[in-house]
Amino acid sequence: MDHDATGFSPIGPAGPDAAAFAALAPDAPARERCRLFGIEWLDALPSAEPAAVARIAPDVAVRLRAVPLRVEGGRLVLAMVDPLDIGAVDEAAALSRLPVVRVGMEPALFSELMRATYGTTAARMAESLAEDSELSGGEVEHNLDAIEADDVHRMAEQPTLINLVNLIILEAIQNRTSDIHIEPFENELKVKYRIDGVLIEQPSPPKHLQPALIGRVKIMAHMNIAERYVPQDGHITLRFEGRKVDIRVSTVPTVYGESIVMRILDKSSLPLDLTSLGMREHMRNMMDRMIQKPHGMVLVTGPTGSGKTTTLYACLNKLYDPRKKIITIEDPVEYELSGINQIPVNPKRGLTFATGLRAILRQDPDVIFVG
Repeated sequence: MDHDATGFSPIGPAGPDAAAFAALAPDAPARERCRLFGIEWLDALPSAEPAAVARIAPDVAVRLRAVPLRVEGGRLVLAMVDPLDIGAVDEAAALSRLPVVRVGMEPALFSELMRATYGTTAARMAESLAEDSELSGGEVEHNLDAIEADDVHRMAEQPTLINLVNLIILEAIQNRTSDIHIEPFENELKVKYRIDGVLIEQPSPPKHLQPALIGRVKIMAHMNIAERYVPQDGHITLRFEGRKVDIRVSTVPTVYGESIVMRILDKSSLPLDLTSLGMREHMRNMMDRMIQKPHGMVLVTGPTGSGKTTTLYACLNKLYDPRKKIITIEDPVEYELSGINQIPVNPKRGLTFATGLRAILRQDPDVIFVG
């Protein structure tokens, strides 16, 4: 049964496949689940008709992981990574004002379809905003000091600007980016993604969007939008494809405006075993010997983004035993680890590393992690 615009959707197939569906494991491949629902599965890259694509905005398509292919018999044919995501189907039907027929695709093939259909969606949206006089205020303002905080707030609340920032973040998460860098220069504003330790430059938004774009990020991170001359730290929490993603935001004032770095903390992409970190066997054996010793200290050092915290979390995961008391003190707690006591540093309330460590020693710990 296909999903229709009324919002009705089946909870399982009827007929002879009902028993097979009931016995299907929750983590069964999407292809198998779609087969039991009678949903078509595509193995080749389809083409998308412009009239159908126009029915769903690019940022919504990225968020829903759905691409309209065509309108057929008064229904919108929608390619999806997860055709059983009823919430996404409902939203697509409501936005397009058409009943939806779902087809499934593998994630890699879907990503290729997304690129072919929308291109770099954030870049396209930035181009469309380049001529937006509401956001630009007409002439490009090079003297950023002259822009009032109220004006920045007004520009940052424009729906199209909000969608642009959302797209930059969503595309970064999908590309397994560890950091997003927004860097202001005299005549341009650069956006870069750090992927596998290397900064990769993305298509740049127009320079006149700088106050609004940076202001939007600061609003999301609960920062003081009027303060531009001192570094600030903030935090964004969002849900992406059903999982929680935390983003640490840092700003520093530069000659041409505030530079922003957003550290993406996606727990679902965190490899919690030493093998998946890419260590060679002799290195893993050496690490195992060190962390299994009953006494001593192991130091892990390296530059920002090199994997220090990930390595130590993998070690804690390997050491975890309900019979052991494991306590961490971190600034901040990047990922929540099940069964491990984690303490976030809070200097404003008097909880520093020094006071925290003194308190930890009174908790009779077996393992202490300082990050």
